[in-house]
Amino acid sequence: MKFTKKNDLYLLLVVILLVLVMIFMNAYPKKGINGAEVYLKREKILQITKEGTYSIKNDEGELLMNVEYIDQKVRVTDSSCPLKVCENTGWVENPNQPIICIPNEIIVKPLGTEDDTGIDIYTW
Repeated sequence: MKFTKKNDLYLLLVVILLVLVMIFMNAYPKKGINGAEVYLKREKILQITKEGTYSIKNDEGELLMNVEYIDQKVRVTDSSCPLKVCENTGWVENPNQPIICIPNEIIVKPLGTEDDTGIDIYTW
């Protein structure tokens, strides 16, 4: 007695193929950001949209940090804060992950479509 038909096997193969394609697409989400916004003491002072290195200075003209934006990633390359936590953050390519320098009161917020990574916060 035959329980399966040839068409049933084709349907099963199509369903398995669709599931594999969906898993592959979700496993490799598009990464990258469209730029960044820099806030100093809760005020937006800079919007970064072009690649390059940007210097962030306070009202007295003292250099607080350098922010680098290349290949849809952003990082802090130099900072005047004592612990350099913002420098140790490294490259950020996720719009859900801001770079925060508490002593200098600076926030570098990556811009882009927020993806649902399931990660709420990063700590070091």
